Amino acid sequence: MTKFSHPSRCLLILVIITLVFSMAGCTKTNFPKAEESVNGFFKSLSEADLKTAESYCASDSGNFTFADPQEEKLAKLIFSKTKHEIVSSVEAGETATAKVKVTNLDLQKIFEGILGKVMDEALNSAFGGEEISDEKMEENMMKYLEESISKPDAPVLTNELEITLNKDKAKKMWVIQDNDALVNNLTGNLNEMLSQ
Repeated sequence: MTKFSHPSRCLLILVIITLVFSMAGCTKTNFPKAEESVNGFFKSLSEADLKTAESYCASDSGNFTFADPQEEKLAKLIFSKTKHEIVSSVEAGETATAKVKVTNLDLQKIFEGILGKVMDEALNSAFGGEEISDEKMEENMMKYLEESISKPDAPVLTNELEITLNKDKAKKMWVIQDNDALVNNLTGNLNEMLSQ
């Protein structure tokens, strides 16, 4: 009889053991959701914070590092127009995939328009007996590019992109696996145009 004389004490011990085990489960370090990395990446791009954007990528290989300040300025202008919407995401163990609708400048169309202007200037100068240096042509091209990108009605395109992420235990976050499709989408098909 002495074993069960204090059922409330047994119940109290059982509750304490349950709490200890449930608290131990809560202290397990969980990764944030993969969607948080995708949102952080695109938010950093749109705010022209290229260093932070790169921290969300698997390879910190200088994808967003520019030797020329003019190129960096243009990249920031381009990325500032980027908008995204996560359509779906699935996490499975160490990998995750996110389908993202990305809207960005259509740089292929923009470049086609700029090349026409630069070529017209070169031909007009040639017929006028004047020769334009390569440096002047490059300067004009950069000026036209900056003007075209800055226009509120600059052409845009929207694509759906599948982004693959992996758990990075050192960073304690999901990181984006950069690939050609991602780069091409972020640069408004510029990569595709240059490879033709």
